[in-house]
Amino acid sequence: MRRIVSFIIWIMIVAAVAHFLAIQQGSTQIDWLGWRITAPTSLLVAAMLVVIWAVLILDRLLSFVANIPRRISGGFSSRRGRLGQRALALGMAAAAAGEGREAIKHARKSVHYLGHNVMTDLLMAQASSLSGNSKSAQRYFDALKANTDTAYFGHIGQMRLALEAGDEALALAAGREALKLKPRSASIANAIFVMEAKQGHWAEAEAALRIASKGSMPVSHQAEAAILLERARSAETPSEKAKILSRALKADAEFLPAVLAQADLYLEENKTRKATALLERAFLATPHPMLAEKLMLYWSGPPGKKLARLITLTEKGGAQKEALFAAASIAFEQQLWGEAERLAKAISPHDRDARMWQLLADIADHQPAPVDEDGETSASILRQAALAPRPPGWTCQACHSRLEDYHAICPNCSAFGQMRWH
Repeated sequence: MRRIVSFIIWIMIVAAVAHFLAIQQGSTQIDWLGWRITAPTSLLVAAMLVVIWAVLILDRLLSFVANIPRRISGGFSSRRGRLGQRALALGMAAAAAGEGREAIKHARKSVHYLGHNVMTDLLMAQASSLSGNSKSAQRYFDALKANTDTAYFGHIGQMRLALEAGDEALALAAGREALKLKPRSASIANAIFVMEAKQGHWAEAEAALRIASKGSMPVSHQAEAAILLERARSAETPSEKAKILSRALKADAEFLPAVLAQADLYLEENKTRKATALLERAFLATPHPMLAEKLMLYWSGPPGKKLARLITLTEKGGAQKEALFAAASIAFEQQLWGEAERLAKAISPHDRDARMWQLLADIADHQPAPVDEDGETSASILRQAALAPRPPGWTCQACHSRLEDYHAICPNCSAFGQMRWH
């Protein structure tokens, strides 16, 4: 409708101009090369307008003819662009779904149609990695590292490839470069602090852990305490060691190795009250045989008084299984058979492990009568021990190996921060 209205308006304008020229009086005379031309002025103006219009039409026509090759080329280019963008989108979708073969097929198409650029190189690197072609992936990640806009992703890709190949030194170097480019990246710091710790770089591990703790992914408090404990062990002065151990206990107040290290430091400085107070708090929260041994060693008074104090502490802490076993074991060592039996039997039979049944068997052997009050002999108790769960110990959550002592890094599988007492 708008076109029809515009066309009518143009006709009216042309008609008005033609009418205006037609009613004008006068003539124009031209003398040129011996010729004399006389014509009405209105006709001459109309002829000039027609010539101008014809020149414009001819110019448009020549421009159209001249642009035909470029338009044909542009059509092909536009088609290649559409195909390239489609291949790029499909490749990214396949990579996100973990389809390596499909991703590499579309990635190659995107490079064919669009050439090498940031997006196609990134897709090729991801697709090559998913399809298992590490050499090709490394080549494209190197290309990404050369571009300032994508260098961060290139280093992350290289780190992942190195981890898959088992080269943690190269992975750590790549991770450090990525963290330099984005110092606040919690995700990369979360991966780096474990590698730094496994290399024994405790200060660097703590720095990376501080960055990682600011991200959305939760960071293990025990891992932080383990790093600080190792830093404390290498501290040069007692005051520095004390500060670091204090931070470790602030990160995880129930981390047994840090509790024992702090207590030992107090004892070295002749701060026995502080040491025993720390051990008592830890025993109330998470009782452990080593805590009981330390308390019995450093409490003042005769052995019987110390045992009574330990039993009081056990009852105050809710008579937990480990606390009862520790008190019963010490009572057995002091040849208080009746008290040892009472404490040991306070543990439910369903909760007893092999060492607890063994302790009951030992108590039965030292009783005046060969049969205890429940009619059980030491032999029958030992049969229960054979069927009972194994006692707790330091166990690596990664390789499930059991060790006598705590290690920040598992000696068998080199996993960091995976030691648990259970």
